[in-house]
Amino acid sequence: MEKLFLDTNIVLDLIGNREPFVKEAAFLFQLGRNKECQLFVSDLTFVNIAYITRKTYPKEKLYSVLSKLRSFLTIVGGGVVAVDHALALQADDFEDAVQYYAARQADADYIITRNKKDFSFSEIEVLTSEEYVLLKHII
Repeated sequence: MEKLFLDTNIVLDLIGNREPFVKEAAFLFQLGRNKECQLFVSDLTFVNIAYITRKTYPKEKLYSVLSKLRSFLTIVGGGVVAVDHALALQADDFEDAVQYYAARQADADYIITRNKKDFSFSEIEVLTSEEYVLLKHII
């Protein structure tokens, strides 16, 4: 089963119903719910989502959304190792470097993001959600 590591922006596309990206994001999440692939996110993604949506969602809705996501996403913790690797890498975007090392910890086949350029250093194949869907001929 393929392992997809989802960057925070993909999760936000779904829960924020962000056009024009929500359709492909929803397909990825459906694949995960149907156990056609395994979906990974970092613990940092949950923190990012809570921070970004704190003014948009009431607390109860935020916790409900996070709980639903938790029910089918596999969370990998980057921790000190990811931070140390990201510091050594000195990438343009520190947060994405931490995400990358979480993806490595998950042994992901793909990193799915809308910001491919931020993962230019990645040894894991990086695709947008649209590219993954087209690659797999899902739509």
